[in-house]
Amino acid sequence: MRAGVKLARSRPDWAAHIEHLRFQLGLSQTGLAQKLKVSAMAVSRWERGVNQPPAACYISLGKLAGPPECWYFWQRAGLSKQDLLHALKER
Repeated sequence: MRAGVKLARSRPDWAAHIEHLRFQLGLSQTGLAQKLKVSAMAVSRWERGVNQPPAACYISLGKLAGPPECWYFWQRAGLSKQDLLHALKER
């Protein structure tokens, strides 16, 4: 491979979901970063698929998304729909 040539790599599904949510909310990367209390660079890296958000950010993204999209983000955080519904019923 020649120097300076980068291989195209596909972006992870979760990166596209984050970017799509940001567009739906009408926010810039900086605006979303402020809501999540992270840097704008972190959001940029997530959307490019360079870094994955921590579980706490996935939970916050789910709260911002609302139903039914919230479940995608909460599952990425390791929460299952069944566990959450069971926990809510116990209250």
